[in-house]
Amino acid sequence: MDAVRHTLPDPRQYHPQVALTNMLIHNAQSALNAKTESDREMWFSAVRDAMAEMLARGELLSISVALAMVPSQQCYQLVWDALRDAVENAGGGRAIVFAMPLVLVAGSKSQTTLPGEIADAAGLNQLLREHGVFAADADVALGGALLHPDSVVGLDSAQLYKLSRDPAHARALLPQQPAPITVKEEGVFLRYLLGVAIQPEGAEPPLRLGGAVGAWGMPLMKFLGEQLKAEGVTLFPIARPPMPAMQAMVAGNYARFEVAMQVFASSQIRRLRELNKEPVAILSAHDNGELHITLSAEGDERNWEAFVWPLAALDNVQLIEESFRELMAECHVREVHVLPELHPDSKDGVPLFFTADDL
Repeated sequence: MDAVRHTLPDPRQYHPQVALTNMLIHNAQSALNAKTESDREMWFSAVRDAMAEMLARGELLSISVALAMVPSQQCYQLVWDALRDAVENAGGGRAIVFAMPLVLVAGSKSQTTLPGEIADAAGLNQLLREHGVFAADADVALGGALLHPDSVVGLDSAQLYKLSRDPAHARALLPQQPAPITVKEEGVFLRYLLGVAIQPEGAEPPLRLGGAVGAWGMPLMKFLGEQLKAEGVTLFPIARPPMPAMQAMVAGNYARFEVAMQVFASSQIRRLRELNKEPVAILSAHDNGELHITLSAEGDERNWEAFVWPLAALDNVQLIEESFRELMAECHVREVHVLPELHPDSKDGVPLFFTADDL
């Protein structure tokens, strides 16, 4: 296996020459360039406080422009962190709008539809309370509807800002539309369970947010498998920890593609080995913001397969490269290539994928 680390270039488009007339970008860059921690905190606070004023007025345009025009990935991360801080830290009593991302790996020989909600939502909440994810006496609960990612993304930062400061009405204002999953053959699907926790001023946190999946992971997987089972469907539900809604959107999207990459790789590697072929793995970056992964064999133009990872704004390219290398090592793929150049997304009008014979 290739021992070189972090070979892959970042194919996303940034604006390094953008004029720093945008106040948010100017303050974010000043935070990144700060020589001391106190200066950094001062500039970060300036970004966060300006955003809080915009959110209170429902003005999202300046924030959207700043996120679209950042000069670097580091600047994007800082602007987003400031936005998240402005949304989530209400001060005083607050409603914590949180979500649990669910990645569902499902397979079926015939077209089948999985349920769009957890029928026993009370049992789900009780399980999380028993395992200490929810505090014993806290006012906290997940809804049972399996929400499509679009429903959660539809909760923009201005809405989340207002919901977090309206504990009395936050639950009633959340999206509740279940999104059943139609399975045919094999697929990887992302859904969210959305919830609200009420934290009175000065009270202990009502739930554990983020971190690693603990002892509750296996019982929850079994519970979800029972709740969502359907005739003829093989289902493997993977839950990520509850997180504030904005963070859950990012983590859920990443988890979905990471699991999909694993499912793709294991299936294609097995297929090639059944044909007595030695798999060759290639990871490349393309100028449309995508990463392409292929698994092929030398001298075989037919039996190659490809996987595309369209990068989201907060995806970490180095982390994806590490995950790819680790996955290939676990699958005992000996020939692994990470291409160091940035490539076009297509050639002669055809999407560009590299196979073993191209090397």
